[in-house]
Amino acid sequence: MNETLRFGRIAGIPIGAHWSVLLMMGLVSYTLASTALPELVPGRSAAAYWTTGVVAAIAFVASLLAHELAHGLTARRYQLPVQRITLWMLGGVSVLDGDPATPRAAFMIAAAGPATSFGIGVVSGGGGLLLAAVHAPELLQATVLWFAVMNIALGVFNLLPGVPLDGGRVVRAWLWHRYGDPDRATAVASVAGQTVGGLVAVAGIVQLVTGDAGGFWLIAVGYVIAIAATAEGRQARARSAGERLVAGDVMRPATRSGAGSLSIDRFLAGMLPDIPQLVFPVEGPDGRTTGVVSLGRLAAVPVELRPTTVLADVQTPLEELPVVDPRAPLADLRQLGPDEVALVVEAAQLVGLVTGYDVARALDQDGSRST
Repeated sequence: MNETLRFGRIAGIPIGAHWSVLLMMGLVSYTLASTALPELVPGRSAAAYWTTGVVAAIAFVASLLAHELAHGLTARRYQLPVQRITLWMLGGVSVLDGDPATPRAAFMIAAAGPATSFGIGVVSGGGGLLLAAVHAPELLQATVLWFAVMNIALGVFNLLPGVPLDGGRVVRAWLWHRYGDPDRATAVASVAGQTVGGLVAVAGIVQLVTGDAGGFWLIAVGYVIAIAATAEGRQARARSAGERLVAGDVMRPATRSGAGSLSIDRFLAGMLPDIPQLVFPVEGPDGRTTGVVSLGRLAAVPVELRPTTVLADVQTPLEELPVVDPRAPLADLRQLGPDEVALVVEAAQLVGLVTGYDVARALDQDGSRST
């Protein structure tokens, strides 16, 4: 979630908001001013309800920021940098620079947010009871108690056991401690997150069927949870697959090559239609590989220039290509673009080629099998 507005820094952490947070504030203000407060404290003016509703919405956004700051400050305590905090319509996002180093750190960072929301809720509830004891204005009492209930509800909701919710990250920390593998823990917790998201969306549908328009909100929340959980699980499985697979598992044998002095026209004419290669080594006069050329690059040369353009003219030189051992983890090649290529070299001999497409396909297929 990218920020639209930047508010500055708190404890060195950049704070911003997506424009949708204004929509959330408007909905909260409208609900309080038009429904909740008139039912709790009837007989007040519309201006009083709306003023109270707007102030309460601002306070609620501030409590969301406190929730996210708790995550951020705890992460900093465990030497994990925080890139930014962004508030948006469905809450807030703390973007951390990497993964916690230990399951304990992951647990403490995840638990800090709900603990803060519960703390705000308890303190606000106590304040509401105190206001009632001293006979403060009823509108103020009701608003403070509403604020307390909302923060406790926020804490409870965030403890649902599925990523990306805090409860899911607590579960992930426990699974990480149990399995000793953070990616496996994330993959399992992501399945729980998809389930939680689906159940929240179903609850929203039930609300809509019973005539409660608030169901739209739950459907949106459930959808976001399910999508985020699916993405985190896919990334975790890909990382895990990248550690299991090696370059030799997915490389394409360099069975066909071409002399650098050979024209593109003659090279393409001499290719057999069943050669399973997309990238070809180019050889110099001494028979050594000087670079590689892809079918895509050859096809980009205009037809009228192919008889006079040789492979050496369009090759990518070896010094511009990454070189890996056949036993190198596939994760080392995840940065390759779809059309980029790495050379697989063993004992100073070129034994194969790996394209970014090969890496992405292998990680996706292996990750899918591991679910």
